[in-house]
Amino acid sequence: MDSRDIITQYYCEHRDGLLRYVSSRLGVTGCSWAVQAEDMVHDVFLRLLTDADRRPVTTATLHSLVFTMLRHLLADHFRHWRCRQEYARLMRGFLPDEQRTEPIVFAHDMVRRMELGLKHLPQPCAEIYRLHIYDGMKTADISRRLNMDYKAVEYRLGQARREVRRLLRCS
Repeated sequence: MDSRDIITQYYCEHRDGLLRYVSSRLGVTGCSWAVQAEDMVHDVFLRLLTDADRRPVTTATLHSLVFTMLRHLLADHFRHWRCRQEYARLMRGFLPDEQRTEPIVFAHDMVRRMELGLKHLPQPCAEIYRLHIYDGMKTADISRRLNMDYKAVEYRLGQARREVRRLLRCS
């Protein structure tokens, strides 16, 4: 009996047990995991059959060889899985804002609510608040730009903030 016959016979006798072994190591049952377990078992036997001429196999060594190869494939699988998880975690932090839908929707909703709140305020208060929020201007800069007293700008900015906060709490 040559190496190919020994490998083929071993595969026929132990295939189900090897599939259970790999599936239990993968940890989760399911269709994709079962397919992956089957791929790993097939990969081991395909390697054994292609190397049967270079690496003579006996019935005494085949069992250990198969399990060693499966353990190595499982280690490679989990190493690759961990790298993919780390890569995905890092990429979530580097995605540009235009590819994230939740923050865009949230920001549009906040701006809409804020603008509704500003409609209830006198025009100078709304203008001061917009300059502060949209242009990022400080109170002193706003007072110089609008040629208004610093305390008046500060008071009106406070009024606008209270109104917008009240509206955001109610919605």
